[in-house]
Formats: sequence, structure tokens, C-alpha cells
Amino acid sequence: MESTGGGERQKVAVLGATGQLGARVVAHLRERGVDVVEVSRGQGVDVYSGEGLDAAFDGVSTVVDCLHLPTPSRKRAVDFFTTTARNVLAAAQRSGVARIVCVTILNARDPEVHRWLGYYSGKAAQEQTYRAGPVPVTFVVSAQWYELAETLLSQMRIGPLCVVPGMRSQPLAAEEAAAFVADRALEPAGTAASDDAVIAGSEVRDMAELARAVAERRGGGRKVLRVPVPFSALGNGGLLPRGNFTTAPTRFEDWLRGTS
Repeated sequence: MESTGGGERQKVAVLGATGQLGARVVAHLRERGVDVVEVSRGQGVDVYSGEGLDAAFDGVSTVVDCLHLPTPSRKRAVDFFTTTARNVLAAAQRSGVARIVCVTILNARDPEVHRWLGYYSGKAAQEQTYRAGPVPVTFVVSAQWYELAETLLSQMRIGPLCVVPGMRSQPLAAEEAAAFVADRALEPAGTAASDDAVIAGSEVRDMAELARAVAERRGGGRKVLRVPVPFSALGNGGLLPRGNFTTAPTRFEDWLRGTS
């Protein structure tokens, strides 16, 4: 069991604790003996309004932001992520939180990338808000997850036909991203070599092709129409890692077999 220097259990608050990533992060932290505060509406905390944040952060040393808002709307995403980041910063400062770990998307801050996706614009605005705040922030920058292939099957659908853009990515499993986030959350403040910790998969893949493989594996008669996007950052490598990053080992085919 990990402990702080004073012999007490480390206390970490996880925002979005019931979500696809947040629930996994909570599990990894608890496996390591961490006292985890699950922050979600189900626990009576509304990060968007700020209600309940002060109580949730009481005695917390690190806050992990895994918040997610499933929306393609640029306006709604920017409003949500900037508002929640401001509320988290204010409550963290009042409560004496030492550090915030914010999970973001690979290259979301690049204007050539987020101009195409409203959700990415929200994440870019979230990063800017946290960087301007008074509490130290570590950004865990993750490539897209294999699980996105399943999400894409339902976003643009006409009967059995699923329209999916041919985005080039270097994806990984959400479980690997969660373990990486937990590792960063347990690092002592000020020990990281950079304020970014980047993780991506081992292979460059086409997300439309991954969606097609998921559809075939799951059954149900769904057909995938791949829409080329060669003249945008989504199709010309804008979603690929740049510089140093940690490589997640699980290949897509192994992940797909393991989740069927």
C-alpha cells in the first residue's frame, strides 16, 4: 500500500469518476492503496456549477480531471470545459490542493486539429484555462482509444450504414490510458520532467477501418462507409504523436478479441 511521506494514505479526487476513463482510474488508484474521492453528480457534486467541490476536495492532495461531455457542439464543449476548469481551480486553491492532473487529447491544442472537431476545441480551451490558473497542473495527453471505434459507429448512422471519417491515429486501450493516468497522479508534485505526459499506441491505424472491424466482430448487420479526409489534420497525421511519448503495448486485434 502506497502512503505519503507522513505515513498517511494519499487522498486523490477523481472528477468524472463514473465515466469510461474515470472509473478505470479510480480502480487503479484503489488497487494501490489510495484513498479515492469519487466526484460525480451521482455523489452529489456538480463540477459545472461548483456545488459540492469544496467538500469533495477536503484533505485532497491531487485532483484528477477525467471529465467528459459527449457533444459535437463547439460552443457547448468550450463552455463546459472552461467553466468546470475555473471551478476546479478555485476550489482546489481554497482547499490547498497541491496539484491537478488533467487528461486531454493528443494535439487537441493544435488549431489545425481542433478546428475540425468541436469537442477538441473544448479540450483546448480547458488546457488554456488550467495553464492560466494558480494551481500546478500536469497534462496527461492521450491518443484516441480503441473504444472510440465503437462510439463512431453510432455518431453518424443511417439505418445499418455508419459513416466514419478515415482518421489516422495511433490509438490505445482506455485501460492502458487509465493506468498511465494513475501513475502520473501518484508522482510527487514537481518531479515530472515536463508538464505533459504523453501516451499513444504502437501502431498507426485508420479509425474507420477499426470501426469496420468492431462492427464485423460485434455483428448486427452494421456497414461502415469510410469517408476520406485527406485535406484535413484528421487525415494527414495531425492526430499522431510528436516527439517523445510512452508506447502502450496492446495491439488493436488483441484488444478486440479480449472485449468480445
